[in-house]
Parts: sequence; structure tokens; C-alpha cells
Amino acid sequence: MNMVLVDPEQVYVIRKALPAVTKVWLQEVLGVSETTWRSLRDGRPIRQSTYDRLLARLERAEIGAPPARAGHGASA
Repeated sequence: MNMVLVDPEQVYVIRKALPAVTKVWLQEVLGVSETTWRSLRDGRPIRQSTYDRLLARLERAEIGAPPARAGHGASA
């Protein structure tokens, strides 16, 4: 399992994307749990796949796109 340490300055930028640091906003905006958020905040490593997902969600949040919701995609 690949792990990554996120720079504290980047954690600050990520935090600014959240209206509030709550379970709901962490999931809606970033797609991460409170446990992952605590790891980020406290300078502990997180999984690379989680970090990749977080960056993708953060990018969507910055351009104003609505968050993706599992199971609510268009069907054929």
C-alpha cells in the first residue's frame, strides 16, 4: 500500500475549500472520512489512492462542479 505525506501548506489550502470541518462536508467536498482528515491535519500519512481522490474532488470543488454521488450516475 503506497502512502503519502501531505505538506501542511497544502492541508491549509484543502481546509479552505471546506465550508466547515464536519463529517458531512468532508465527505461531500473531499470524499474523505474524519479519520483521514485527522491524519492530514496531524501530519500523518494517508493512502495514495485516497490522496488522488481528494485532489480530484478538490479540483471539482474549485471549479464549482457539484460533487459526484455514488450510485446516481446516468443509466443507459
